[in-house]
Amino acid sequence: LRPDMPTNAHPSGLLRASNIGTMRIAYIEGVSMYTEYDVGEIIEDDGALYTPFYEVVNVHAGQAGAVQSDETAKSVGFQGGVVRGTAHVQQLPRVLLAGFGQRWFEVGGFAAMFIKPTLHGDRVRIGLQAPEEGGADEQVQLWVEREDGLHLVNGTAQLGDPKGASLARQMVLNTHGAADCRILAGREVGMVTDRLEVRLDSAKLADEPSMPMAPAEWYTTASPWGGPIASPAFVPNAAGMSSGGLGLRTEGVVSMLGSQEVKYEAGPVFLDHDYVSESELVAIGSSPKSEYSWHESRLLEPDGTLVAKTLTQMRHLKKSSPLWADEFPPED
Repeated sequence: LRPDMPTNAHPSGLLRASNIGTMRIAYIEGVSMYTEYDVGEIIEDDGALYTPFYEVVNVHAGQAGAVQSDETAKSVGFQGGVVRGTAHVQQLPRVLLAGFGQRWFEVGGFAAMFIKPTLHGDRVRIGLQAPEEGGADEQVQLWVEREDGLHLVNGTAQLGDPKGASLARQMVLNTHGAADCRILAGREVGMVTDRLEVRLDSAKLADEPSMPMAPAEWYTTASPWGGPIASPAFVPNAAGMSSGGLGLRTEGVVSMLGSQEVKYEAGPVFLDHDYVSESELVAIGSSPKSEYSWHESRLLEPDGTLVAKTLTQMRHLKKSSPLWADEFPPED
């Protein structure tokens, strides 16, 4: 079956068994299938949608001082350079379009918690709990699993405004240990930055190293909404351009993304379009190995219309900070 064959498409964009005159089109559970969007092969198995397994590439391995480099990663206890979480976020539309349809880019969202490091060469696949028919105001489970079954990412995906809180919002409620912070001491929870004019420049993004993204043509030429749109991996870049005003950049401390949420309110987000960004520090906390911060960033039209918002957790590794040398003494 091909996307151009006549079908009665499920409202979510996922092709399901349907009757068309005397023709019956059906998919057998566990058999490879394609969506009406150019997002590659999608497999339906036991109530979930999966991408095939693919190999992750650490395209930022040469970034000195970042946890993506082998040297820095090993200095703070990892086996090797840790692949950025955006490598997974770039691939999420493959299952999100299959499950929710293109409206996901208008009023959808996802929240991902990066629970295990992804290393260069890992073979992974993305899984999504298949949404119910219609999919409006629904939230389902989302994950990235390695070939041996280990989950590297757990999360939720949604369309519209479901009743339950996303995984990231639940995690914010469980934040604790702010009084123990040393790296983030003095940061004021509730602080909101000044608004900043921003745009995602398509020419600059074209030079950004990344794994192949889907649906690729929407991010480079044209989309169903007209001009090219931003991949969800780049929406936090635009919304969060104002986040520097929160004072969360920690000189000399190794930091890494712990969790990322993107929620479209009136999407999609267009490239080469003027927006306004503002950010708010939502929470800070401490765990045995890191201090962490949560900030919400909002992307607005110049008239104030909210287009998208993001919720980001950054983990600041204690082992890399002299402020924690009493508990993590430097190694010879």
